[in-house]
Amino acid sequence: MKIFRHFHHALIFSAIGALALLNSGCEYANKVIAKDQLNQGAILYNQGNFKKAQEFFKSATETDPSNSVAWLYLGATMVKEYKGGDELNRDLANQTLDVYKKALDLSEGNCSNYDNAISYIASIYDDLGNAEEWRNWMLQRAEGKCVLNNEVKATTYYAVAVKYWTCSYDETTRYQDKAKLSADPFHYRNMDYPEALADKKKAEDCALKGLEYIEKAIQVDPTYVDAMFYKGLLYREQQKLTKDEARRKELAATSVRIAEEASALMKKKEAEAAAAQPEG
Repeated sequence: MKIFRHFHHALIFSAIGALALLNSGCEYANKVIAKDQLNQGAILYNQGNFKKAQEFFKSATETDPSNSVAWLYLGATMVKEYKGGDELNRDLANQTLDVYKKALDLSEGNCSNYDNAISYIASIYDDLGNAEEWRNWMLQRAEGKCVLNNEVKATTYYAVAVKYWTCSYDETTRYQDKAKLSADPFHYRNMDYPEALADKKKAEDCALKGLEYIEKAIQVDPTYVDAMFYKGLLYREQQKLTKDEARRKELAATSVRIAEEASALMKKKEAEAAAAQPEG
């Protein structure tokens, strides 16, 4: 009985081992099939046949659900689809968000895929007009656990800052005095009455936050010319919102100085690039 019992256990272990090998083989085969589906889909995508490419990418996610690249590629075709009509297909945009979040979950350890997924998620929230979620995901891209390099970090901070500048600029433009505009485009915007106070607060907050993030971009890359120019523009926004004349002159001078520094740096970079070109 003892011998039989050991033999019985041996059969069970052998069966489990065989089943594991079988499952392993199926899993490997699925990965190979999914890779082929991805390749076929990529060819169609590059040919502009996004609908057919989407079929292959969808099949790849079904064949190998753990393949983060398959989810990324599927999302790319869905982006083309929800942006393809005259009006934004919001339902499809939200479905695309789910696809990219799935890709993000599967991208652990692959910073390139992780960054790609986050970039698309932020972009979709931007398309949906959700500025807060766009900003949250952009900052996750700049400050998360998988930042690709300093260029990504600097350009992401820059993008956030530019959005804040746009927020302030839109408000100050609404309250500009057309009679004063030609003589002084940065004249004081009179927003000191009850109906306009909320708009003024919004503009002030956006200009301040814009400066915060443009400084972060410049700290990462002190030679970031575009960021320097926008830093000057953000000071101009503060100038528009400041009534005290002495402070207005101070802000104007700061803006001019930054613009001059940015222009000088841009010319230096252009000269260095020209000098590095081989003589023809």
